[in-house]
Amino acid sequence: MRKSLSLLLLLMPLVSQGADLANGERINRSCSLCHGIYGQGASGRLSPRLAGLPQEYLVKATKDYLNGKRNNPLMVSTTGLDKMSDQDIEDVAAYLSSIDFSYDRRFDVVQRFGGSVDNGKEIYGDECDTCHAKNGAGKPKKEAPPLRGQHSEYLFQSMKMFQNQVRIHDNDPEDDTFNEYSDTEIMDLTAYLATLDNALLVDGKRFVPPRPMMAAVSPQPKVQKKHHGGLRITDITQTVAQMPLKAGVTKEDAIEAMLSKAVELNLKLVGRQDVSKELEARGVETPYLSIFQFCNPMDARVMVISNPIFSSYMPCRISLVEDQNGQLQLMMLNLDMLINSELLPGEVLDTAIRVNQSMLDVMMAGASGEF
Repeated sequence: MRKSLSLLLLLMPLVSQGADLANGERINRSCSLCHGIYGQGASGRLSPRLAGLPQEYLVKATKDYLNGKRNNPLMVSTTGLDKMSDQDIEDVAAYLSSIDFSYDRRFDVVQRFGGSVDNGKEIYGDECDTCHAKNGAGKPKKEAPPLRGQHSEYLFQSMKMFQNQVRIHDNDPEDDTFNEYSDTEIMDLTAYLATLDNALLVDGKRFVPPRPMMAAVSPQPKVQKKHHGGLRITDITQTVAQMPLKAGVTKEDAIEAMLSKAVELNLKLVGRQDVSKELEARGVETPYLSIFQFCNPMDARVMVISNPIFSSYMPCRISLVEDQNGQLQLMMLNLDMLINSELLPGEVLDTAIRVNQSMLDVMMAGASGEF
Protein backbone atom coordinates (compact mmCIF):
# COMPACT_ATOMS: atom_id res chain seq x y z
CA MET A 1 0.00 0.00 0.00
CA ARG A 2 2.82 2.38 0.92
CA LYS A 3 4.53 1.72 -2.43
CA SER A 4 1.30 2.39 -4.31
CA LEU A 5 0.78 5.68 -2.51
CA SER A 6 4.37 6.73 -3.19
CA LEU A 7 3.96 5.91 -6.88
CA LEU A 8 0.77 8.01 -7.08
CA LEU A 9 2.56 10.93 -5.48
CA LEU A 10 5.44 10.66 -7.96
CA LEU A 11 3.07 10.51 -10.93
CA MET A 12 1.09 13.59 -9.89
CA PRO A 13 1.85 16.84 -11.72
CA LEU A 14 3.91 19.28 -9.68
CA VAL A 15 1.62 21.64 -7.81
CA SER A 16 1.96 23.88 -4.82
CA GLN A 17 2.77 21.82 -1.75
CA GLY A 18 0.23 23.83 0.24
CA ALA A 19 -2.67 23.14 -2.16
CA ASP A 20 -5.62 20.95 -1.18
CA LEU A 21 -6.57 19.30 -4.48
CA ALA A 22 -9.70 17.73 -3.03
CA ASN A 23 -10.96 21.19 -2.05
CA GLY A 24 -9.94 22.44 -5.51
CA GLU A 25 -12.02 19.74 -7.14
CA ARG A 26 -15.04 20.62 -4.99
CA ILE A 27 -14.78 24.29 -5.98
CA ASN A 28 -14.35 23.31 -9.63
CA ARG A 29 -17.82 21.76 -9.65
CA SER A 30 -19.20 25.30 -9.88
CA CYS A 31 -16.65 26.24 -12.56
CA SER A 32 -17.57 23.13 -14.57
CA LEU A 33 -21.00 24.51 -15.44
CA CYS A 34 -19.29 26.87 -17.91
CA HIS A 35 -15.83 25.35 -18.40
CA GLY A 36 -16.53 21.61 -18.47
CA ILE A 37 -16.09 19.00 -15.78
CA TYR A 38 -12.33 18.79 -16.43
CA GLY A 39 -11.83 22.43 -17.37
CA GLN A 40 -11.77 21.52 -21.07
CA GLY A 41 -13.76 24.58 -22.10
CA ALA A 42 -15.90 24.86 -25.20
CA SER A 43 -15.92 26.65 -28.53
CA GLY A 44 -17.13 30.22 -28.48
CA ARG A 45 -15.96 33.21 -26.50
CA LEU A 46 -17.25 32.45 -23.01
CA SER A 47 -15.66 29.14 -22.00
CA PRO A 48 -11.87 29.08 -22.32
CA ARG A 49 -9.91 25.95 -21.52
CA LEU A 50 -8.56 26.13 -17.95
CA ALA A 51 -7.06 22.66 -17.63
CA GLY A 52 -3.28 22.61 -17.69
CA LEU A 53 -2.79 26.37 -17.42
CA PRO A 54 -0.03 27.36 -14.96
CA GLN A 55 -1.25 27.62 -11.39
CA GLU A 56 0.23 31.10 -10.94
CA TYR A 57 -1.52 32.34 -14.09
CA LEU A 58 -4.88 30.93 -12.95
CA VAL A 59 -4.50 32.56 -9.53
CA LYS A 60 -3.67 35.92 -11.10
CA ALA A 61 -6.55 35.72 -13.59
CA THR A 62 -8.99 34.76 -10.85
CA LYS A 63 -7.92 37.66 -8.67
CA ASP A 64 -8.18 40.01 -11.66
CA TYR A 65 -11.87 39.10 -11.87
CA LEU A 66 -12.20 39.60 -8.13
CA ASN A 67 -10.65 43.07 -8.10
CA GLY A 68 -12.37 44.25 -11.29
CA LYS A 69 -9.39 44.29 -13.66
CA ARG A 70 -11.34 41.75 -15.68
CA ASN A 71 -15.12 41.81 -15.86
CA ASN A 72 -17.47 38.85 -15.53
CA PRO A 73 -20.14 39.49 -12.88
CA LEU A 74 -21.92 36.18 -13.62
CA MET A 75 -18.77 34.20 -12.89
CA VAL A 76 -18.02 36.10 -9.69
CA SER A 77 -21.58 35.65 -8.44
CA THR A 78 -22.16 32.01 -9.35
CA THR A 79 -18.84 30.76 -8.02
CA GLY A 80 -19.01 32.85 -4.86
CA LEU A 81 -15.57 34.11 -5.79
CA ASP A 82 -15.93 37.17 -3.60
CA LYS A 83 -16.42 34.84 -0.62
CA MET A 84 -13.43 32.59 -1.36
CA SER A 85 -10.26 32.69 0.69
CA ASP A 86 -6.85 33.05 -0.92
CA GLN A 87 -6.33 29.36 -0.09
CA ASP A 88 -9.52 28.37 -1.96
CA ILE A 89 -8.26 30.21 -5.04
CA GLU A 90 -4.88 28.49 -4.75
CA ASP A 91 -6.58 25.11 -4.36
CA VAL A 92 -8.83 25.34 -7.44
CA ALA A 93 -5.98 26.78 -9.51
CA ALA A 94 -3.74 23.89 -8.43
CA TYR A 95 -6.43 21.34 -9.28
CA LEU A 96 -7.05 22.74 -12.76
CA SER A 97 -3.34 23.12 -13.40
CA SER A 98 -2.80 19.45 -12.53
CA ILE A 99 -5.14 18.21 -15.29
CA ASP A 100 -3.39 17.14 -18.49
CA PHE A 101 -5.39 15.55 -21.30
CA SER A 102 -3.38 17.07 -24.16
CA TYR A 103 -2.51 13.61 -25.49
CA ASP A 104 -6.12 12.32 -25.61
CA ARG A 105 -7.84 12.66 -29.00
CA ARG A 106 -11.24 12.88 -27.31
CA PHE A 107 -10.21 16.36 -26.14
CA ASP A 108 -8.93 17.43 -29.57
CA VAL A 109 -11.84 19.81 -30.10
CA VAL A 110 -9.96 23.08 -30.70
CA GLN A 111 -11.05 24.11 -34.17
CA ARG A 112 -10.08 27.05 -36.36
CA PHE A 113 -12.99 29.16 -37.52
CA GLY A 114 -11.26 30.71 -40.52
CA GLY A 115 -7.98 32.36 -41.36
CA SER A 116 -4.69 31.41 -43.03
CA VAL A 117 -2.45 29.05 -41.06
CA ASP A 118 0.62 30.04 -43.10
CA ASN A 119 0.16 33.76 -42.52
CA GLY A 120 -0.63 33.12 -38.86
CA LYS A 121 2.59 31.15 -38.48
CA GLU A 122 4.58 34.08 -39.85
CA ILE A 123 2.90 36.54 -37.47
CA TYR A 124 3.46 34.22 -34.53
CA GLY A 125 7.16 33.89 -35.35
CA ASP A 126 7.55 37.65 -35.62
CA GLU A 127 5.61 38.70 -32.52
CA CYS A 128 4.67 35.89 -30.14
CA ASP A 129 7.11 33.01 -29.84
CA THR A 130 9.65 34.90 -27.75
CA CYS A 131 7.26 34.92 -24.80
CA HIS A 132 4.85 32.08 -25.58
CA ALA A 133 7.50 29.65 -26.95
CA LYS A 134 7.81 28.34 -30.48
CA ASN A 135 5.45 25.46 -29.72
CA GLY A 136 2.88 27.68 -27.96
CA ALA A 137 3.55 26.09 -24.57
CA GLY A 138 4.11 29.44 -22.84
CA LYS A 139 6.93 30.53 -20.57
CA PRO A 140 6.09 30.77 -16.85
CA LYS A 141 9.18 32.91 -16.17
CA LYS A 142 7.78 35.53 -18.52
CA GLU A 143 4.26 35.05 -17.06
CA ALA A 144 3.17 34.10 -20.58
CA PRO A 145 0.47 31.38 -20.59
CA PRO A 146 0.20 28.53 -23.10
CA LEU A 147 -1.72 29.40 -26.27
CA ARG A 148 -1.84 25.94 -27.81
CA GLY A 149 -4.94 24.01 -26.84
CA GLN A 150 -6.96 27.17 -26.22
CA HIS A 151 -10.22 27.66 -28.10
CA SER A 152 -9.85 29.87 -31.17
CA GLU A 153 -12.79 32.20 -30.69
CA TYR A 154 -11.73 32.88 -27.11
CA LEU A 155 -8.22 33.76 -28.32
CA PHE A 156 -9.66 36.04 -31.00
CA GLN A 157 -11.79 37.82 -28.39
CA SER A 158 -8.81 38.19 -26.03
CA MET A 159 -6.63 39.72 -28.73
CA LYS A 160 -9.39 42.17 -29.63
CA MET A 161 -9.67 43.12 -25.96
CA PHE A 162 -5.91 43.74 -25.84
CA GLN A 163 -6.22 45.81 -29.01
CA ASN A 164 -9.03 47.90 -27.54
CA GLN A 165 -7.33 48.28 -24.15
CA VAL A 166 -10.12 46.39 -22.40
CA ARG A 167 -7.46 44.01 -21.11
CA ILE A 168 -3.78 44.66 -20.53
CA HIS A 169 -1.34 42.57 -22.55
CA ASP A 170 1.98 41.50 -21.03
CA ASN A 171 1.14 43.37 -17.79
CA ASP A 172 2.07 46.56 -19.63
CA PRO A 173 -0.60 49.29 -20.08
CA GLU A 174 1.59 50.82 -22.82
CA ASP A 175 1.88 47.59 -24.82
CA ASP A 176 0.84 48.10 -28.45
CA THR A 177 1.48 44.63 -29.87
CA PHE A 178 -1.98 44.29 -31.40
CA ASN A 179 -2.64 47.89 -32.36
CA GLU A 180 -1.90 47.55 -36.05
CA TYR A 181 -3.40 44.13 -36.68
CA SER A 182 -6.53 43.79 -38.76
CA ASP A 183 -9.25 41.33 -37.78
CA THR A 184 -8.12 39.12 -40.67
CA GLU A 185 -4.57 38.97 -39.31
CA ILE A 186 -5.80 38.15 -35.82
CA MET A 187 -7.93 35.39 -37.29
CA ASP A 188 -4.87 34.08 -39.17
CA LEU A 189 -2.96 33.98 -35.90
CA THR A 190 -5.70 31.98 -34.16
CA ALA A 191 -5.83 29.62 -37.15
CA TYR A 192 -2.15 28.78 -36.67
CA LEU A 193 -2.50 28.43 -32.90
CA ALA A 194 -5.32 25.91 -33.43
CA THR A 195 -2.81 23.55 -35.06
CA LEU A 196 -0.20 23.52 -32.30
CA ASP A 197 -1.85 21.11 -29.89
CA ASN A 198 -2.02 18.36 -32.54
CA ALA A 199 1.66 17.56 -31.97
CA LEU A 200 0.82 16.37 -28.44
CA LEU A 201 -1.75 13.72 -29.43
CA VAL A 202 -0.90 10.07 -28.80
CA ASP A 203 -3.01 7.39 -30.50
CA GLY A 204 -4.73 5.13 -28.02
CA LYS A 205 -3.68 7.05 -24.91
CA ARG A 206 -6.65 8.06 -22.78
CA PHE A 207 -6.96 10.61 -20.01
CA VAL A 208 -7.63 9.24 -16.52
CA PRO A 209 -9.36 11.73 -14.19
CA PRO A 210 -7.21 12.73 -11.21
CA ARG A 211 -9.74 11.81 -8.51
CA PRO A 212 -7.96 8.60 -7.33
CA MET A 213 -4.75 10.59 -6.87
CA MET A 214 -6.50 13.17 -4.74
CA ALA A 215 -8.14 10.47 -2.67
CA ALA A 216 -4.69 9.01 -1.97
CA VAL A 217 -3.16 12.36 -1.08
CA SER A 218 -6.03 13.76 1.00
CA PRO A 219 -7.74 10.94 2.92
CA GLN A 220 -9.72 13.53 4.88
CA PRO A 221 -13.04 12.66 6.53
CA LYS A 222 -16.00 14.27 4.85
CA VAL A 223 -17.01 17.41 6.74
CA GLN A 224 -20.03 19.52 5.87
CA LYS A 225 -18.58 22.98 5.30
CA LYS A 226 -20.54 26.15 5.90
CA HIS A 227 -21.70 27.61 2.61
CA HIS A 228 -20.70 31.23 2.06
CA GLY A 229 -22.73 32.19 -1.00
CA GLY A 230 -22.51 31.82 -4.76
CA LEU A 231 -23.37 28.63 -6.57
CA ARG A 232 -23.39 25.37 -4.62
CA ILE A 233 -23.16 21.91 -6.19
CA THR A 234 -24.92 19.66 -3.71
CA ASP A 235 -24.38 16.21 -5.18
CA ILE A 236 -21.60 15.19 -7.55
CA THR A 237 -23.62 12.28 -8.98
CA GLN A 238 -26.54 14.48 -9.99
CA THR A 239 -24.72 17.84 -9.97
CA VAL A 240 -27.62 19.88 -8.67
CA ALA A 241 -26.73 23.57 -8.58
CA GLN A 242 -28.50 25.78 -6.08
CA MET A 243 -28.46 29.47 -5.24
CA PRO A 244 -30.34 31.37 -2.51
CA LEU A 245 -32.31 34.51 -3.23
CA LYS A 246 -30.49 37.62 -2.07
CA ALA A 247 -31.80 39.45 0.98
CA GLY A 248 -34.84 41.55 0.12
CA VAL A 249 -35.67 39.65 -3.10
CA THR A 250 -39.21 38.26 -2.94
CA LYS A 251 -40.41 35.21 -4.83
CA GLU A 252 -42.46 37.53 -7.04
CA ASP A 253 -39.32 39.57 -7.83
CA ALA A 254 -37.39 36.40 -8.63
CA ILE A 255 -40.06 35.00 -10.93
CA GLU A 256 -40.48 38.26 -12.86
CA ALA A 257 -36.70 38.60 -13.30
CA MET A 258 -36.30 34.99 -14.48
CA LEU A 259 -39.09 35.18 -17.04
CA SER A 260 -37.77 38.48 -18.41
CA LYS A 261 -34.20 37.16 -18.67
CA ALA A 262 -35.45 34.02 -20.46
CA VAL A 263 -37.18 36.16 -23.10
CA GLU A 264 -33.97 38.17 -23.54
CA LEU A 265 -31.99 34.92 -24.08
CA ASN A 266 -34.49 33.43 -26.55
CA LEU A 267 -35.44 30.68 -24.12
CA LYS A 268 -39.06 29.64 -24.42
CA LEU A 269 -41.05 29.05 -21.23
CA VAL A 270 -42.81 25.78 -22.05
CA GLY A 271 -44.19 24.95 -18.64
CA ARG A 272 -44.82 26.30 -15.17
CA GLN A 273 -46.08 24.36 -12.16
CA ASP A 274 -47.05 26.30 -9.03
CA VAL A 275 -47.04 23.15 -6.92
CA SER A 276 -47.43 24.68 -3.46
CA LYS A 277 -50.21 26.98 -4.67
CA GLU A 278 -52.15 24.03 -6.03
CA LEU A 279 -51.70 22.03 -2.84
CA GLU A 280 -52.74 24.95 -0.67
CA ALA A 281 -55.91 25.26 -2.74
CA ARG A 282 -56.64 21.69 -1.64
CA GLY A 283 -56.05 22.64 1.98
CA VAL A 284 -52.62 21.00 2.19
CA GLU A 285 -49.94 23.04 3.96
CA THR A 286 -46.61 22.81 2.17
CA PRO A 287 -43.33 24.72 1.71
CA TYR A 288 -43.24 26.99 -1.34
CA LEU A 289 -42.41 25.24 -4.62
CA SER A 290 -42.72 26.40 -8.22
CA ILE A 291 -41.06 24.77 -11.22
CA PHE A 292 -40.25 26.62 -14.45
CA GLN A 293 -39.47 24.74 -17.66
CA PHE A 294 -37.45 26.32 -20.48
CA CYS A 295 -36.50 24.99 -23.89
CA ASN A 296 -34.58 25.79 -27.04
CA PRO A 297 -35.77 23.08 -29.49
CA MET A 298 -32.57 23.01 -31.57
CA ASP A 299 -30.40 22.52 -28.48
CA ALA A 300 -32.71 19.74 -27.29
CA ARG A 301 -32.34 18.07 -30.69
CA VAL A 302 -28.53 18.04 -30.49
CA MET A 303 -28.55 16.59 -26.99
CA VAL A 304 -31.09 13.85 -27.64
CA ILE A 305 -29.51 12.74 -30.92
CA SER A 306 -26.26 12.29 -29.00
CA ASN A 307 -27.87 10.22 -26.27
CA PRO A 308 -31.60 9.69 -25.59
CA ILE A 309 -30.87 9.82 -21.85
CA PHE A 310 -30.80 13.61 -22.19
CA SER A 311 -34.54 13.54 -22.86
CA SER A 312 -34.96 13.16 -19.10
CA TYR A 313 -33.37 16.61 -18.70
CA MET A 314 -35.61 18.25 -21.29
CA PRO A 315 -37.06 20.77 -20.95
CA CYS A 316 -34.50 22.41 -18.70
CA ARG A 317 -35.91 23.20 -15.29
CA ILE A 318 -35.35 25.74 -12.56
CA SER A 319 -37.13 25.22 -9.26
CA LEU A 320 -37.89 27.94 -6.74
CA VAL A 321 -38.23 26.12 -3.43
CA GLU A 322 -38.36 26.94 0.26
CA ASP A 323 -35.82 24.93 2.26
CA GLN A 324 -36.07 23.62 5.82
CA ASN A 325 -34.92 26.97 7.21
CA GLY A 326 -37.48 28.99 5.29
CA GLN A 327 -34.87 30.26 2.80
CA LEU A 328 -35.97 30.48 -0.84
CA GLN A 329 -33.54 28.64 -3.13
CA LEU A 330 -33.23 28.35 -6.91
CA MET A 331 -32.10 24.94 -8.21
CA MET A 332 -31.17 23.51 -11.60
CA LEU A 333 -29.46 20.44 -13.07
CA ASN A 334 -26.04 20.64 -14.66
CA LEU A 335 -26.04 19.22 -18.21
CA ASP A 336 -22.24 18.84 -18.34
CA MET A 337 -22.26 15.28 -17.07
CA LEU A 338 -20.53 12.03 -17.91
CA ILE A 339 -22.96 9.58 -19.51
CA ASN A 340 -22.04 5.98 -18.75
CA SER A 341 -18.58 7.25 -17.74
CA GLU A 342 -18.00 8.64 -21.23
CA LEU A 343 -17.14 12.24 -22.06
CA LEU A 344 -19.65 14.19 -24.09
CA PRO A 345 -18.68 14.66 -27.76
CA GLY A 346 -17.45 18.14 -28.70
CA GLU A 347 -20.63 19.53 -30.28
CA VAL A 348 -22.78 18.11 -27.48
CA LEU A 349 -20.49 19.52 -24.78
CA ASP A 350 -20.61 22.92 -26.47
CA THR A 351 -24.40 22.78 -26.47
CA ALA A 352 -24.58 21.60 -22.85
CA ILE A 353 -22.30 24.39 -21.67
CA ARG A 354 -24.20 27.00 -23.68
CA VAL A 355 -27.48 25.79 -22.15
CA ASN A 356 -25.89 25.82 -18.69
CA GLN A 357 -24.75 29.41 -19.20
CA SER A 358 -28.22 30.51 -20.30
CA MET A 359 -29.87 28.76 -17.36
CA LEU A 360 -27.31 30.27 -14.99
CA ASP A 361 -28.12 33.70 -16.41
CA VAL A 362 -31.81 33.07 -15.72
CA MET A 363 -31.12 31.72 -12.24
CA MET A 364 -28.79 34.61 -11.41
CA ALA A 365 -31.45 37.09 -12.53
CA GLY A 366 -33.91 35.40 -10.20
CA ALA A 367 -31.53 35.34 -7.25
CA SER A 368 -30.70 39.02 -7.60
CA GLY A 369 -34.16 40.16 -8.72
CA GLU A 370 -32.47 42.01 -11.63
CA PHE A 371 -32.28 41.35 -15.39
